[in-house]
Amino acid sequence: MAQQSIHVWAGTSDKTEEQFYKYFDQSKFLKNNQDLNLRCQFCKDLNLQNAYDEDWITIYHGRKRVSIQAMIEELPVWNDQAEVEIYQACIQKGVSTANAIFSYAADELTIENQKATNNGLQYIGRFNIPA
Repeated sequence: MAQQSIHVWAGTSDKTEEQFYKYFDQSKFLKNNQDLNLRCQFCKDLNLQNAYDEDWITIYHGRKRVSIQAMIEELPVWNDQAEVEIYQACIQKGVSTANAIFSYAADELTIENQKATNNGLQYIGRFNIPA
């Protein structure tokens, strides 16, 4: 069975919804992808030299904190075992409630600084999801 890697970040962001989504806005870079300074902050934080594939990212920002189980339901994961692994990793990292979560599916992506916060959220880990 084929698998796909999904990277997950979760936590509580103190940013407004507009500020939170601006972190992923790559519209300026898409207009002029010769200027790496125009990359969105998400791309800069992950050291992506190109635009990220918008088909492979899932972003959710809510107004109030809810259980991490409810946040995981927002991810494109349809495998109970993978959901349990993500939940356990969140709890292990001290994330039991959250108001935001995002994931990016990319087999080739390596997160250099796993302790850094991205858009105010903590990197939870890389998980293999059956495709």
